[in-house]
Amino acid sequence: MQKLVPDIEILIGGQKQKIDKIVFARVSYALEKSDMFKIVFNDNDMKFQENSSFKEGNEVIVKLGYSRKFTKMIKGEIVKIDYDFNTGEQTTISLIGFDKSFRLSRTKFSRSFLKMKDSDIARKIAGEMGLKADITSTKQVHEYIFQNNQSNLNFLKLRGKRLDFEVEIEEDTLIFKEARHTKKEETVVLKWDKNLMEFHPKIDITKVVDEVIITGWDPKTKKLVKGKAKAGNETNSFGSNGGAKTVVSKYGSSSSKTFKVDSPITTQEEANTMAKSKLNKLNMNYISGDGVCIGEPNIRAGRNITINGVGNRVSGEYYIVSAEHIFNKNGYKTYFDFKRNVGK
Repeated sequence: MQKLVPDIEILIGGQKQKIDKIVFARVSYALEKSDMFKIVFNDNDMKFQENSSFKEGNEVIVKLGYSRKFTKMIKGEIVKIDYDFNTGEQTTISLIGFDKSFRLSRTKFSRSFLKMKDSDIARKIAGEMGLKADITSTKQVHEYIFQNNQSNLNFLKLRGKRLDFEVEIEEDTLIFKEARHTKKEETVVLKWDKNLMEFHPKIDITKVVDEVIITGWDPKTKKLVKGKAKAGNETNSFGSNGGAKTVVSKYGSSSSKTFKVDSPITTQEEANTMAKSKLNKLNMNYISGDGVCIGEPNIRAGRNITINGVGNRVSGEYYIVSAEHIFNKNGYKTYFDFKRNVGK
């Protein structure tokens, strides 16, 4: 069998960079944050200082893989350049930057949206940003929604939280759709003692609740609106033995959290959807932890992963919260944090 050799390709301003000059490269993904890269180059001869492509705002593409077969990890732009001069040690230049979502999160707006669904608002904003749209249609038509001195991206992320939706930008596409932990999909499979090097799951029932109550105000009817979600209402792709059910079976129905919502809630269905979303988010902390594997480009925040070979209790599918891909002289590794709301 041919041995796969970890490999990297970096383009800056459209120019391929010399691999032998790369000391370190990291691509990071995390929920609610912009994707990020850091690339460190050896510059002992100080020639990179004269490289015209090493400028703030220039486009950077990082690809990782094996034996010249690459996966694009990030398309971003340089926002910071660090120089490191040390007598007796190597001189380096570090390029740090973010994907397009960073640029689109800087400008803030104050405006209203009338008689629109959240998905309609997402499509409108995608068009304004000059982005393609990958959007799941929502049901509720809102009489009035106000964007209060918020960037378009942060505003959509807050709207998405109410629905348990993911909101992100992948290159030139705005994504506004159900969180991936709510549905089955093809996943990366890691197996202990093969491509999985470390795995540290933790079970913690103190973070699990069996009921969530959301309270808000309907400005039209001048009445309180209350939404509820109970153990068993969680939406997930990991199985039916949810952490909340486990807690109820052991301790009875006693763990409840109530949240007051500042923005208007106009229907009972909307209140219940918000409660269910909050229940999902809280109970996803039932099992959490981190792991390390041989470099796997397809492990990203917001995707699911399957772990095999670590025993029946903690094997299975997990939701990736964050991931870091690190390439250096020692090879290519992926570090990831995960969670899920079911056990066995």
